[in-house]
Amino acid sequence: MIYKKTRLLIALLLPAALGVAQQKQQDSTHRLSVKQSIDYALSHQTNVVNAQYEVEKAGDKVREIVGIGLPQVSASGTIEDFLNIPTTLIPAQFFGGPAGEFEPVKFGTQYNTSGEIDASQLLFDGTYIVGLEASRTYKELSQKSLTQTKIQTVSAVTKAYYTVLVNYWKLQMVHADVNRLKELMDQTEAMYKSGFTEKIDWERIKVNYNNLKTQETTIGKLVGLSYQLLKFQMGMPQHDSLSLSDSLKTLSLNPSAEKDSSFRPENRIEYSLAQTNMRANELQLQKDRFSYLPNLALFGTWSYAAYGNTFSVFDRSQDWFPTSIVGLKMNVPVFSGFQRMYRVKEDKIGVLESEATLNNIKEGIYLEVSNSLTSLENALADLKNQQENMDLAQNVEHDSKIKYEAGTGSNIEVVDAETSLTEAETNYYNALFNALVAKVDYEQAKGTLYNK
Repeated sequence: MIYKKTRLLIALLLPAALGVAQQKQQDSTHRLSVKQSIDYALSHQTNVVNAQYEVEKAGDKVREIVGIGLPQVSASGTIEDFLNIPTTLIPAQFFGGPAGEFEPVKFGTQYNTSGEIDASQLLFDGTYIVGLEASRTYKELSQKSLTQTKIQTVSAVTKAYYTVLVNYWKLQMVHADVNRLKELMDQTEAMYKSGFTEKIDWERIKVNYNNLKTQETTIGKLVGLSYQLLKFQMGMPQHDSLSLSDSLKTLSLNPSAEKDSSFRPENRIEYSLAQTNMRANELQLQKDRFSYLPNLALFGTWSYAAYGNTFSVFDRSQDWFPTSIVGLKMNVPVFSGFQRMYRVKEDKIGVLESEATLNNIKEGIYLEVSNSLTSLENALADLKNQQENMDLAQNVEHDSKIKYEAGTGSNIEVVDAETSLTEAETNYYNALFNALVAKVDYEQAKGTLYNK
């Protein structure tokens, strides 16, 4: 009986186990640096991929508008079966009848077959010429939007990468604190059991140890979440395995805190986008002004028709009668109820608005650069200060522990030193992360974060 139950259990669990194994085989493993993570994101991140699609669509739009100026050719054919041939009334006196009376007469044949080819070529249209240039501007906008999306992706991935590094380093430091406090706790417990110290000394250290263990667990979960965030920002499947090849020691964190005298607003993609938008508004104004001009087109029609009272479309002996027309067509706009005039006025206002927006973006960029520079300087100064505090806290903790083991210090001093060290390390991690983020923000403000 037990044997049968075991076989049944294996039969139920084996497909699930095989599915898990297959899934693991399909999962990928990645070990990436900051640059490699950025490169991965620029190829897989959904926003970047969609922006690239928009560039392709813009290119097709340009080709579509170019096609308006190329020859337009269409073909058509009809087969008509008059179940009742139309009747026309003709004065009876034409046939010798009395005046005032009409004679019904049927003209035509039961079957009419025709084929026709129409062709036209635009010779001149001012709005088409401007529209063609506007379509290229539209493509330029999509390309710049792609660049803007890439810059935003680079910023998000870089910050997420730094988050993982800082949280992981924080976890390692807390883990070292836990081990160090565990050793002190064991020593104090041994001394308590030997009668060299009081129980309250051991309990105080035990409380700190338990708090650190809880903090270690919490940070461990944060590390896992920060990895998930980094994968999301990169466009990487969550079930893929990811490890980081860069460390905080390999990252440069000493950027020049001086103003970049060579900085220009044109370095920012936002300014460039605003310039292109203004150009698009100017082209719209020019297009509506050209709508006052006439347009000229060449056209031609070639057709053949056959008639008969029997259906004989494919009969080679059937007579086909040709018709051909060639001509020029000019369309001269005369009056549109003042629509064109008001469109031009609207376009002029649009150009003025885009000029004001461009100037506002320019001033905003200068302000953003100044603010980000100040934030970077403050973050670096705070990081330096927190580094010194952490070093001092480590020395105090080390000295208090030696004094306690030698019997010249108190347990309270050790606990206070451990608490101060943990607080100093936490402050240092936060300052380090703020400095890394401030560096990214400063580079983004200057327009040097991504230059491809």
